[in-house]
Amino acid sequence: MNLVRRTPQILHEDHQRTIEVIEALDRLLAQAKRKPADTSDAQTSKTLSLAASAISQEVSAHFTFEETELFPRLEEAGDQAIGAHLRAEHAAILPLGQQVADLSKQALETGFTASSWQSYRNAAAELVERMFAHIQKEEMALLPMLDDLLDAETDMALAERYAGTV
Repeated sequence: MNLVRRTPQILHEDHQRTIEVIEALDRLLAQAKRKPADTSDAQTSKTLSLAASAISQEVSAHFTFEETELFPRLEEAGDQAIGAHLRAEHAAILPLGQQVADLSKQALETGFTASSWQSYRNAAAELVERMFAHIQKEEMALLPMLDDLLDAETDMALAERYAGTV
């Protein structure tokens, strides 16, 4: 992606890291299928650890920054639709992400039972699907809009502010 401004570039880099986590989660689901994943396996443990930390911390900070700093700027520039749409997606994704993060932590502590794996699989599969679609929308629409909207001074101030939140 060819972005000029730093703030959209930082968000793009966040998206790339999130995609890595979501892809790892997707691989875990595909490999284990209906049989509970073995939490003693190093790769499984790594994936669960990534999911537990990245989703509950980084994704939450990313969404909050967009909602408090970026969407209002887009609205002031006359585009209410994208912020409203992405806020609605955030409202659906964040609790689901927190659920997957919590279930990941729990699995790291106690392993999966047949029942807990089924719950985890369902929540994680939905999160994977929603996150991929959400990131694609932000990459194709939000980031280019921000690249055009932000002036150099505002961009630097936002980039510094965001760096202090993650």
